[in-house]
Amino acid sequence: MNSGTFKSSPDFPFNFPSYEDWIEVARQELEGADPNEKLSLKKENLEICAFYTADQKEKKSSPSLKASLNPYYGARSWANTPKILVSDQKKANEMAVAHLNYGADGLLFDCQSVAINPTILLNNISITDCSVSFLINDDKNNWLNDFRIFAESNFDKNEIRGCIFWKSAPEKLNGTVQCFASWPKFFSLGMMIPSQEDAVDEIAQSLNKVVQWIEVSEKNLTAQMILDQIAFSTAVGTDFFLDIAKIKSLRNLWNQVRGAYQVANTRYLHIHSNSTLWMNDIFQPHGNMIKSTTSAMAAIAGGCNSLTVEAEDATNETMSRIARNVSTILREECHFSKVADPTAGSYYMDSITDQLSEKVWIKFQSLMK
Repeated sequence: MNSGTFKSSPDFPFNFPSYEDWIEVARQELEGADPNEKLSLKKENLEICAFYTADQKEKKSSPSLKASLNPYYGARSWANTPKILVSDQKKANEMAVAHLNYGADGLLFDCQSVAINPTILLNNISITDCSVSFLINDDKNNWLNDFRIFAESNFDKNEIRGCIFWKSAPEKLNGTVQCFASWPKFFSLGMMIPSQEDAVDEIAQSLNKVVQWIEVSEKNLTAQMILDQIAFSTAVGTDFFLDIAKIKSLRNLWNQVRGAYQVANTRYLHIHSNSTLWMNDIFQPHGNMIKSTTSAMAAIAGGCNSLTVEAEDATNETMSRIARNVSTILREECHFSKVADPTAGSYYMDSITDQLSEKVWIKFQSLMK
C-alpha cells in the first residue's frame, strides 16, 4: 500500500499513511523496538498481530451473519431467555410468567432433576408467543411425549419455538427426533457444550459428538433428520473477542459438517449462549452485572439466537431483574439489534475466527480417526 493523498475534500487534503509509515511511527514510540515482535502475542495458540491492514488479510470469504427477518427483534436477532430452576413446578411457573411480563422473550427451564407436568409448568404461558426450552439429563422420565401432546393440543406446532438441551445424549435418539420432527421451529437435539480452557477442544469435541450421534443412530434416521434437530448451548465468559470468534467459528464449521454429509442447509443453526455466574470479591457488589454485560455483548456480536444471563442470586428479585434487563438494555438502549453482523469487516476478528476454525477442524478430524 503506497502513500497517497485523500482527495474527498480538495480544501483539506490528508496524507494516506502506508503500512511502512505506521510501522515507523510505532517503532519510534517503542524506542526502536519492532512493533510486530513487541506487540504481537499468542492466546490459546492464536496469533494476534499488533495491527491489521487490508493487504494482510488473506483472500478468504468470511461468512457474515444474515439479517433477521423478524421486524420486532431487528437485524441482529436474539431471544432474551432467563433460566428457571424447576424444583417446585408451581413456583417455577409463577417465576416464568413474571419474567415474560417484565420483558423476557423466552424461557429456559432447568429440569435436570425432575420430570415435568406441562399443564402445571406452562400454565398461562403461550408457547407460540415466546420460545420455551428445557435443560434435561436424559429421557428416562418419559415426559417429552406428554409435552408434545400438550403443545399440539393447545398450540400451532408450526409456531412453537425452543430447544431441548441434553446434558448427555438421549438414549432413544429415534423417539426424540420423531417426536418433534414436524415442528419446524423447534430443536429437539440440543447439545450442552461443557466449558473448557481451550475453545478448540470445546468446539471440536462437540462436533465429534454430533457425528457419533449420526453414526450410532437407528437405520430409519437419516443424517438430515438428525442434523436438522441439532442446536448448541455454549457458555460465554470474560474473553470478549475470543467468545465472539468461538460462536462464529462454531456456526462456520457447522456448515462444513453438513457439507461433509451432503446435507443441504435447510434449517439455520440455533446457538444458545449462557453468561455463567461470575464472582470476584474485588468487583463486589454486582461484579456479575459487569461481566454479564460484556459476555452478553460478545454473544450477540457472535450471532447467538437466544441468550441467558445468570443472576448473581436467582432468589433475589432485584438481581434477577438486573440479569433479565441486560438483553433489554442492549437491544432497546444500546441498539445492538440494528446491525446484523457488527464485527463484519474487522480484520482482527476475521483473523482469529479463521485461525480458530482451522485449528478446530484439524482437531475434529483427529478425533474422527
